Amino acid sequence: MNFIIIGLGNFGASLAKKLTALGHDVIGVDKDMEKVEFFKDKITNTVSMDITDIHALKTLPLKDCDMVVVCIGHDFGSSVMTSALLKKLGVQRIYGRESALVHKTVLNAIGVSDTINPEYDTAVAFAEKLIMPGVWSIYSVSDDVKIAEISIPEEYIGKNLSQIDVNQLEDLHILAVKYPDRKQSTPLLDKWLAIEMNYPQTDMMLEKEMRLIVMGKNKDIMNFLKL
Repeated sequence: MNFIIIGLGNFGASLAKKLTALGHDVIGVDKDMEKVEFFKDKITNTVSMDITDIHALKTLPLKDCDMVVVCIGHDFGSSVMTSALLKKLGVQRIYGRESALVHKTVLNAIGVSDTINPEYDTAVAFAEKLIMPGVWSIYSVSDDVKIAEISIPEEYIGKNLSQIDVNQLEDLHILAVKYPDRKQSTPLLDKWLAIEMNYPQTDMMLEKEMRLIVMGKNKDIMNFLKL
């Protein structure tokens, strides 16, 4: 896919680098030439311009990109102005970073319905992780139902997958087993493999460094982890 990422702050730069690493074509845009130079070897393409100037924005391949992500979080005026100009230029898919409810409201009002608040979203997920030891990451399907990546409970280490007590699971569903890829992992970066439970290897020995991907209510996840 082709992405244009506008604003190379912490969030925008991280997003652009990750999309580039995943093999997508990315143009990172920022008015700060130092940032553009710094990230030019980590992002497919980088360009410096005044993002509130419609004539400058017209030089970008807007018709050829699949999505424009406006990652300006704290400069309210530039964020709204840039988003409005992109709408005026006919960009269909715009994702906007918002830093407050009023910011989100204004973006929605000018037609940017897809927004993200990375600080808030991260804080919500991190809060749940803090109160649930053994949970590595968690995603909210609803207020009560979660998808979580959890450690293997101590009582099951050294046992086969088939030996997990289904009665203890109650309404908790195991979606996959995740384990380290020892051939691809490095001291600086862990690589992982996963087996979906659609194709379970019931004789797989559960090891301490493995993790389970589960779906269920908070209380069921906590009960399984004995929290």
